[in-house]
Amino acid sequence: MRRVSSERSPGSERERRGRDGGGERRPAAFWRPVAQGLFDFSGYSVPELARPKNRILRHLPLIAAVLAGLSLVGGDTALMGARVALPVVVCALPAVAQSAAIPLALIRPPAAWWLSLAAMASYAGLSAALPGPELAGTPWPWPEPALLAHLIVTFLTAWRVRTAVFIAQWALSTAVGAVAWAFFAPPGIVPDLLPFAVVSAFGLSVLAGLRVRDEARRTLRKQQRLTEVERARRAMLEERTRIARELHDVVAHHMSVVAVQAEAAPYRVAEPPNELVESFAGIRENALAALTEMRHILGMLRDDTPDPDARYAPQPSLDNLDELLDNVRTAGLTVSAAVSGTPRTLPKRVELSAFRIVQEALSNALRHSPGSRVEVEVGYRPDAVELRVANSPATARVRRQPGSGHGVLGMRERATTLGGTLRAGRRDDGWYEVVACLPYAESERA
Repeated sequence: MRRVSSERSPGSERERRGRDGGGERRPAAFWRPVAQGLFDFSGYSVPELARPKNRILRHLPLIAAVLAGLSLVGGDTALMGARVALPVVVCALPAVAQSAAIPLALIRPPAAWWLSLAAMASYAGLSAALPGPELAGTPWPWPEPALLAHLIVTFLTAWRVRTAVFIAQWALSTAVGAVAWAFFAPPGIVPDLLPFAVVSAFGLSVLAGLRVRDEARRTLRKQQRLTEVERARRAMLEERTRIARELHDVVAHHMSVVAVQAEAAPYRVAEPPNELVESFAGIRENALAALTEMRHILGMLRDDTPDPDARYAPQPSLDNLDELLDNVRTAGLTVSAAVSGTPRTLPKRVELSAFRIVQEALSNALRHSPGSRVEVEVGYRPDAVELRVANSPATARVRRQPGSGHGVLGMRERATTLGGTLRAGRRDDGWYEVVACLPYAESERA
């Protein structure tokens, strides 16, 4: 016979606790944020009008609230002095507190509501304990100015706090008035609890509807902004795709033709000189290298990943600097290179930009100063890598070549993107010099 265990599994115990205690946790989860909102005395930003440029007009809501409070102080003090058997100075304290709650509601809404409620309770208690000669037949527990002030504070608070919080405030105000009416109401007075409850409930309903509409408009504007961003992003991707297609159809095609013609050219001449064969071989290698770089660029243009350099690897870096220098030496430049500091592994963006800057500077020397002497220096500093490429004046006739003239601008943009600097210009001795400084830290954050 199988023995039945009396122990319960952890799963069944959790289910039992969920069934027994779920009803207790849900009310706690509902009332906790309400209680926090009721006693949230932190400051709110003062509402301002956005369109007016005049400073006074921008603060019109606060000015109107202060004026409304001041206009109610005198009438409230006079009524309380006539309906409570106390000196006018003492009666003025609840009136001042009730009126001060109006501008305070723009800055600290829950605190203003508690202040207004406390002023109402103090008037109700004083008038019940020490009724004045003119109390009979008057509204109670709020005098007329105090009722208007509490309504204004209730509405201003409802606009700034959560919906559940201003519903709880309305319920507490009604409950305090009901308790005062049930236990402390003087004989012969006119109850104004019901008008307050009805008017405030109607006003709060209207405010809730306005808040829902305002939230819907904000959500709609946010969606419109997202749609515009997505539309701009799609247009950018389409333009990049078009550029990539043009590059592939035009530039890549011509480079392929150059590579094929350079490979076939030596065979068109009987016993061509070795120098000619090597020259055509160099042309073919450069054309093939350009095609490889073109494919990398086309891939980056067709892709929208945040870091395309990491995807289309390997990209040239400073480790390929010797190959670059050998390439330009075969084109007729006399190049000397020097490295200072301790070489280190650089961020990929720095490696690529450093190589491209040196490459562009050497290309400019080839184009504008053929036969010149070039000095290339790479300095590894604790926080940056420094590059210097300087070339002497041309020793051969310079042929005017077509070009956009954007080489220096492109180098400067590469350096600026990494948070670095680039200086290019002619020195006093006639040499043309390009100096760039590319920091490591900025590049790692980029």
